[in-house]
Amino acid sequence: MKHFSALLLSAASFLSATAQYCEPSFANGCFGWNNQSVIAGDIDFAFDGVDCSDFDQTDLSTTVNAGEALAMEVTNGVWCGCAVWVDLDQSGTFEDSENLHYEYVGGDPSYTYSFDITIPEGTFPGAHRMRVIAPWGSDGFLNTNTNGFGPCGDFQYGNFNDFTINVAGFDGMAEANTLENGLAAAPVPAGTNVALSTTDGARIQSVQLIGSDGRVADVISATGAAARLELDLSALNQGVYAAICRTSNGVRAVRVVKD
Repeated sequence: MKHFSALLLSAASFLSATAQYCEPSFANGCFGWNNQSVIAGDIDFAFDGVDCSDFDQTDLSTTVNAGEALAMEVTNGVWCGCAVWVDLDQSGTFEDSENLHYEYVGGDPSYTYSFDITIPEGTFPGAHRMRVIAPWGSDGFLNTNTNGFGPCGDFQYGNFNDFTINVAGFDGMAEANTLENGLAAAPVPAGTNVALSTTDGARIQSVQLIGSDGRVADVISATGAAARLELDLSALNQGVYAAICRTSNGVRAVRVVKD
């Protein structure tokens, strides 16, 4: 079971790492208009004073449970707002619905924003990219002044940094008795077909099959969204797979063994 937990985490990390994210632009640079520090759980970022355009801080991460608040403290430069997005569906893009905070107060020479963000219930477990933008004179989301707005907007001044949020989602993914709770696979091992079924009648909406190398082997959408879904494994190699299911009652996972 510990190996299975590691498989799920590495699979989610792979999905996040391979996504190609667009980037906002800052025509007149960052200089004093930048994120000076970002603190969120285990993330403790401080600008080194050298290159404020060095945005990729995804090696810094923290782990949260879906539905729980994460306290954040963001200090940024002269008259900058603060906007935060998290790629909740791991699609490689930031939608408006994935903006979890936006605010403009600002100050000189800096201002510290203190707030909470909450990863919604039902968010897939694993690695999700978090983007923190310091837009000069703007809240970064609703304020459509000439400086710009949006996760990939054209700004005049400011900067952004990307981090990683690891969503546990199973109240501790390493706990053996929670990983397969509410979801069953049969037969085990399986041949060309395996049936996934929920034990409480929750409707299966979609399934990701993750191989032992952390790569996505298959993605299945359940058209009828029923409590039972039969999968065709004939195109897959033999081995152990993680079936990560989005259901009407949240995200669940179960091992599938292809014989």
